[in-house]
Amino acid sequence: MRKKRHNYSPEEKVFILKRHLVGREAVSDLCDEYQLQPKIFYDWQKQFFEKGASAFAREGKSKQQAEEKRIRELEEKLRRKHEVLSELLEEHIQLKKRTWGALNGGWVPHDTRDAVVDFSRRWSAKAEIPTNRLIVWLGVARSKFYAWIGRYGKANEHNGLIPRDFWLESWEQEAIIRFALDHPLEGYRRLTFMMLDRDIVAVSPSSTWRVLAKAGLLKKWNRKNSAKGNGFVQPLRPHEHWHIDVSHLNICGTFYYLCSLLDGCSRFIVHWEIREQMTEQDVEIIVQRAKEKYPEARPRIISDNGPQFIAKDFKEFIRLSGMTHVRTSPYYPQSNGKLERFHATIKGECIRPGVPLSLDDARRMVEKFIAHYNNVRLHSAIGYVAPVDKLSGREQEIFQKSGTGNWKRPEN
Repeated sequence: MRKKRHNYSPEEKVFILKRHLVGREAVSDLCDEYQLQPKIFYDWQKQFFEKGASAFAREGKSKQQAEEKRIRELEEKLRRKHEVLSELLEEHIQLKKRTWGALNGGWVPHDTRDAVVDFSRRWSAKAEIPTNRLIVWLGVARSKFYAWIGRYGKANEHNGLIPRDFWLESWEQEAIIRFALDHPLEGYRRLTFMMLDRDIVAVSPSSTWRVLAKAGLLKKWNRKNSAKGNGFVQPLRPHEHWHIDVSHLNICGTFYYLCSLLDGCSRFIVHWEIREQMTEQDVEIIVQRAKEKYPEARPRIISDNGPQFIAKDFKEFIRLSGMTHVRTSPYYPQSNGKLERFHATIKGECIRPGVPLSLDDARRMVEKFIAHYNNVRLHSAIGYVAPVDKLSGREQEIFQKSGTGNWKRPEN
């Protein structure tokens, strides 16, 4: 339990010291009796030897407290004085505003705004009231008030943009239009300086633009409709389009990279690899291995705008391999949707349910799933046949043997 702290008076301190000095009582006994620390006792003894009993007097502290009390009273008096002064000044401003009139309008006479600025400066200095508070009482926006300070002593002038269409006479506007029709391939800026050089009309580029825009002669640079969202022309034969993409695989908290190549016609997975990194060099190796499986193929490589596929070395590799390369629209993964759908399938049906415990385990699971995907699993987008049958061209034979009457399976 914490001991209660004792505050001893100067007389008590002298009495305790006297028992030790005169009565020869032990310091430890005195400290134990009065619940003192020996350090404090020796401090009292040192002060007593240096200054006597007056060392424990509290006159200095009393004077300090009295001075602090006096300062607080003066501060309170000054605060009340400021409040009264603020109220009087606010009432004075209201009377002044009746003389000045409305200050929040769009057009204030220059002598009035100068008088407001002088009034604010004078009373802010005298009453030691911040200018911002005076601005609030005046009912003027801060930006307007400081703009008045910047325009102090100046008469009001029209400082807005003046429309200059009426400055051009009708024959000048007709000359601009006629010259623009004679030179339809030139922009309005070049037309302006061409007319100036030929002494036809002297106008600014902005005036030329306004005249031509009003006449409907300005055309946008790119008038072609965007082909975004229309997709690619679907391939009719295998190995015309190879889709390539990189996806992340979370294996026991570690992310690895899955890179796959998919044939756009048959949906056959041409080649795949799981690697710890996927640089531009790794992508080149994966594409080269896919090409070695089908050396006669000259596909069109379709990829997104990943750093591996926009690299200069990858472009050179595609050129040397006899293939072509096209990238999808930025932020539009639907252009590579065939492979995006495959990656979603392999994650949802193989990786997540299987829960691989290592990289080798994941490779075995993916290899087994892709073998089933290519050779056994029926694909809805190619008429519910296996991708290997579509790749080898046996889908029509399968359709005829199915004995489904006039029903035809959907094509691409």
